[in-house]
Amino acid sequence: MMRLIFFASSDPAAVPKPIWSAFHFAQAAARAGLEAEVRLAGDAVTVARQDGWADTEPGADLREKIAAGATLGYTISMCPNSSRARGISEAQIEQFGAVPRPLGDILTETAAGRCNLVYLG
Repeated sequence: MMRLIFFASSDPAAVPKPIWSAFHFAQAAARAGLEAEVRLAGDAVTVARQDGWADTEPGADLREKIAAGATLGYTISMCPNSSRARGISEAQIEQFGAVPRPLGDILTETAAGRCNLVYLG
């Protein structure tokens, strides 16, 4: 079965819904026994910083979804180039529970039919 990759690139401080949706869909997929991955690139990588998004009710819900990823077993990956460009260190990526993963790897898997990429914004 193919892995589902839910891709978000929006700024979590300005437009948190795509990132929230990526985690929501990955959780649903994992609970259904599917292999899933949340892919964060562009401004979405700033979610790895504590000040990356507002401390509001939707922000708290997003934090809960992020924390649940470790127990549900889906992968969280971050674009290394986007992370470097926004000052996110590899230590911050790891502390967030994510792995750095080049976009080329994901596109190669998609082209080979090993995964489906779902862009959420």
